[in-house]
Amino acid sequence: MRRAAHDEHKSCAVFSVTVLLIERAGGRKGLYMEYNEETEERGLRRLSSNALKLTACVCMAVDHIGIVFMDNNYIMRAVGRLAFPVFAFLLVQGLMRTSDVRRYLLRLGIFAVVSEIPFDLAMHDTIWYPGAQNILFTLTAGLFAIYAMDSRGPIGRWKVEIALAAALLAEFLRFDYGMAGVGIIVMFYLIEKERSGADAYTLAYFNKKQNIEIVVLSSLVYILCLGMNQLYALLAMIPVNMYSGERGRMKLKYFFYLFYPLHLLLIWFIWKRKVF
Repeated sequence: MRRAAHDEHKSCAVFSVTVLLIERAGGRKGLYMEYNEETEERGLRRLSSNALKLTACVCMAVDHIGIVFMDNNYIMRAVGRLAFPVFAFLLVQGLMRTSDVRRYLLRLGIFAVVSEIPFDLAMHDTIWYPGAQNILFTLTAGLFAIYAMDSRGPIGRWKVEIALAAALLAEFLRFDYGMAGVGIIVMFYLIEKERSGADAYTLAYFNKKQNIEIVVLSSLVYILCLGMNQLYALLAMIPVNMYSGERGRMKLKYFFYLFYPLHLLLIWFIWKRKVF
């Protein structure tokens, strides 16, 4: 079975630096459209969180099918680049709305462990592959980082250090998307906080000019080293900007948690049976 080297680090780096530059240039309205009667009448905010989840899941499935069955098909991989930024955005929205962050974090971590064998089977045709860990580990690390940043308790005193530690952990343990994945989650969190005008301490640190410049410069160097061929992740801003702020009619709380390992198992099963 052919397996392509994952380019998610590149797409996340490109996405992060571009959105940071847009946000700094446009102020609080730089990333999201202002919600008003005009945008509502134009139908620009019609996607619920359920619709965004389904969109991201479809893009992710197309990406994985392109890897396994289509010899790393370029178009299918390009479609897949939209998935992670949407998941990162929804993770931040989940943090803002959950009544129990610790349970949310525990649930995500448990499903990360459960999904590792399906991920290794589908992506590497083995039960255990230490060279890459699934996306749920990345989301768990990112959630822990922004949970610390959002906390007003003792853990909040070390918010910056914990966020950096989570990013480094994701990189060294080879989580999907690595430190760039955690970085994009933190970026969405900071933008959401700036829009709401909350947590002045966190914003005071991250909005210092020199710190923003360091982030942007580091990202640019990272991109130049890895290449500029992963710009398709920026298309994720289309569905993100169409977010209505509503959950949707159906309760799909566990849909993604179950969809992720099950679709990977199905891909592996079909490939092994040579059905495709």
